[in-house]
Amino acid sequence: MIKNPTAPKKYEQDLNARRLCQECSAEAFGRCPDCSRGFCQEHFPKREHSSCAEKQMKLSHEQICYICSTQVYPDQWSVSQTLHYVDQTKCNGCARYICDDLHTHSKSEEAVIMREGLRGQRYQHIIRYCDLCHPFRGIGGIKRAAQCVVVIGTVIAGIFFFLHP
Repeated sequence: MIKNPTAPKKYEQDLNARRLCQECSAEAFGRCPDCSRGFCQEHFPKREHSSCAEKQMKLSHEQICYICSTQVYPDQWSVSQTLHYVDQTKCNGCARYICDDLHTHSKSEEAVIMREGLRGQRYQHIIRYCDLCHPFRGIGGIKRAAQCVVVIGTVIAGIFFFLHP
């Protein structure tokens, strides 16, 4: 077998391989957190790529604020080639959809850096809490507070029945 000396080696082919956008075949900069496909800056928003746009259309009747029943639109967008924002419009404590204007009591950002080959992508996740979960945001919201109460109650009941004759 004769090898071609000018052909790139296996590791050189891997380094030169570029990720392509699933919609337009341009260079992909970020991965969608929901469908895990690579998209360019124009197709990164959920409404711009078909897989998540179809899913969002099917879930549109569920994506309403649990307090006032207004439609909410989970979205994501790119500011640059390496900085992407993701907003699920869900309360981080109870995981229910809440509107941004009236019922989001507190909102903060959490940065996650994902290494993808030689480059890194920064995803800013918007963390929001409703009025009910805001006092318990230190432990993760009302669901975590209820879980803690159940665990502590179970331990106390176990100790009581163990020590009671």
